[in-house]
Amino acid sequence: MRLAGILSASTVLLPLLLVLGASPPCHGASGHNITDILAAHPDFTEFSAALTSTGAAAEINNRTTITVLAVDNDVMSQLKAQQLQPRDLERVIYLHCLLDYFDATKLGSIRGGFVQATSLYQATGKAQGGEGMVNVTMFRGGRVAFALSGTSNVPPAAFYQKSIKEEPYQIAVLQVSAPIWSPAPVAGAQAPAPEPPAPGLADLLSKNGCGGFASLLAATADAAAKFERSAGGGGGLTVFCPDDKAVTAFDATFKNLSADGQLAVLLYHGVAAHYSAQSLKTINGDVNTLATDGSKGYKYNLTVRADGDTVELSSASQSAAKVTKTVVDKGPLAVYLIDAVLLPSELFNASHGRTAPAPAPASSPAHAPPPAPAPASSPAHATPPAPVPASSPAQAPTPPAIAPATPPTPRRHPAPPQEADTPADSPDADSQPPADQKNNGARDTVSWSLGMVVAAAVPVIVLLLQ
Repeated sequence: MRLAGILSASTVLLPLLLVLGASPPCHGASGHNITDILAAHPDFTEFSAALTSTGAAAEINNRTTITVLAVDNDVMSQLKAQQLQPRDLERVIYLHCLLDYFDATKLGSIRGGFVQATSLYQATGKAQGGEGMVNVTMFRGGRVAFALSGTSNVPPAAFYQKSIKEEPYQIAVLQVSAPIWSPAPVAGAQAPAPEPPAPGLADLLSKNGCGGFASLLAATADAAAKFERSAGGGGGLTVFCPDDKAVTAFDATFKNLSADGQLAVLLYHGVAAHYSAQSLKTINGDVNTLATDGSKGYKYNLTVRADGDTVELSSASQSAAKVTKTVVDKGPLAVYLIDAVLLPSELFNASHGRTAPAPAPASSPAHAPPPAPAPASSPAHATPPAPVPASSPAQAPTPPAIAPATPPTPRRHPAPPQEADTPADSPDADSQPPADQKNNGARDTVSWSLGMVVAAAVPVIVLLLQ
């Protein structure tokens, strides 16, 4: 009896154990590896090393849903210059790991323009209060910023630059422009010498083959102000400036755009992030521009492709624009000379903001109205007369007068009955045989001759009787 119970229990437990053995563990079952992802991007080797040394890489790999805010080697070198203590480096790196999924699409659709996310640093229990909470804010124009919650010792926000890797609802790796938090410089460290003030953006463009584009910016106050604000912001600015030849060729089209269309074209040549000449070659994808406006659904994305040392920018134009010269590449500003004007597809593929096309000539068969048909025997606009029955004498046409013939008209036979609208047949069309017609004609001639004789004899008789 006991043996039967054991066998019965084993038949139930054995399949359950097999299922549990085949199921992946709760941790480490995400299927992603952050260091493998970053290994394909040489600009993030220092950040990848910091993830490993602080233990954050293992935490990331054990999470099924996470977003990593990566910074490139230039930003990491600035952190190293601060001679961070291990605990401070750990705090910096753990703050860049958010326990939620944020890809480029989700960032562009944040309700109300603001959301708060929990960082890996908050989850460790080492944060005091809400020190490990990160604010994600969508600014007007489509820029997204990540900043530490609170106001004490908070550096400028880290701005979203591009997406490195997205595995929906599991892991998203995004590049940001700066650390979310960094400690104050080590006491006694020598502060860097202040740099001379940089020339204005308009002057810089005008002196480097972009005078035409600089003039368009100066004539559009909203565009000039947005470029200047971005150049002085924490995220930096990258400008793709068309050379004067390209601007001259585009001038007529630019003038035909609406005011909003002109503003969008100018802003489409700026990116709210500093892309060095080296990092520009590693994008190979879409980036947001200053014209991007998530609140209105306008993407205005620009596609950047690199082939060796050649960088091309694809827009709605038939051919891609090429970067021909690096004008300046020193954070927070980068300016590149390009050989064509960039055309946003929202304007030049969907006719948004474009001037209306000129009407087609009147002789164009596509637009000319067909002529009204008119009878050849009446004027084009004459009203045709109402039909009149043939039997109506008032409406019948009056035949022309015919002088009577000297010889008497031969006696006619009654014509056969005809329809009201059929003219009577002529005598020659009589149905009598030809012989009868000949006899009738001779008889009429004799009668006429006798009449003439009688008429001549009457006066003679009258004279004799007198």
